[in-house]
Amino acid sequence: MENRRNIIMDGDPGIDDAVALALAAAHPEAFKLLAFTTVTGNQTIEKVTENARRLVEFYGLDIPVAKGSVIPILRKIETASDIHGSNGMGNVVIPEAVRPLASDNAVLFLYEMIRDLPEGEKVTLVPTGPLTNIALLFRVFPEVKERVEEIVLMGGAAFGGNVTSTGEFNIYEDPEAAAIVFESGLPIVMCGLDATNLCGIDRETAGRLAGEKGSICKAVGEMVQFYLNGPAYSDKPYASIHDAVTYMYLLHPEIFQTRKMPVSVDCSEGMNRGMTVCDTRKWSYQEEPTTTVLLDADSEKFQEYLVDAVYELDRRLAK
Repeated sequence: MENRRNIIMDGDPGIDDAVALALAAAHPEAFKLLAFTTVTGNQTIEKVTENARRLVEFYGLDIPVAKGSVIPILRKIETASDIHGSNGMGNVVIPEAVRPLASDNAVLFLYEMIRDLPEGEKVTLVPTGPLTNIALLFRVFPEVKERVEEIVLMGGAAFGGNVTSTGEFNIYEDPEAAAIVFESGLPIVMCGLDATNLCGIDRETAGRLAGEKGSICKAVGEMVQFYLNGPAYSDKPYASIHDAVTYMYLLHPEIFQTRKMPVSVDCSEGMNRGMTVCDTRKWSYQEEPTTTVLLDADSEKFQEYLVDAVYELDRRLAK
């Protein structure tokens, strides 16, 4: 257990956030989950915060949940309810949570939690939604960056987008926040669409999970089936589980192809709003870039490892 990473997850659950948290919960030997902070994104802050509270207990985790940013730094809210359903989790109902909310100010909560880490310890931040909370944390309490080992985020793309032809949802939702994070100087792993689009669960596997008696397998399977029946995946053989790529990279970096390069964010009002501009010109920069960009992934290994983790978590909690 000595090599476990301290992890704080910041997200907007969200179907793929929910599956990502299951993957993390299935690997206590690798991750020491400290907290979950929420941010408006896939659904409103009220809904994603309630989802986080329920998921944490559903997965047998004893960690606090703090409510985060209601709106992006400068932009209007644009949720993805058409993709994630009215409750944000494909209309799958997770049992109500018992543990109360730890805080309604995630930025202050993050600061205090990171500040109070044992001497010599650092934390890995895993944002799977818009980067509003993390950006505000760095702006208001810049000293916490000294205690952050790495940021492994889901967002962006080297090539293409999903909200627009160049903008990925999490970055597009709050590009100003993303720019602050990418300019933080901290080591960042960008799990963008180049890799996450290749990482999913196919129809047959989703159906098998949904048909299981175990509550976690069943819930994950039904959530993925909602994805597959929706507008984004109705004509595709599998549903991308974008957010789970963050933890999968930490567990199995060997199944990904990566490259270090500078990344900047287009914060304009133009057609490239939210674009993560990845500079592939090695000759154009003299210092080693701080951002590692995922460019490719082994789809079969991703599904195998992810599904095994869901079954393992179900078995463990059933005992």
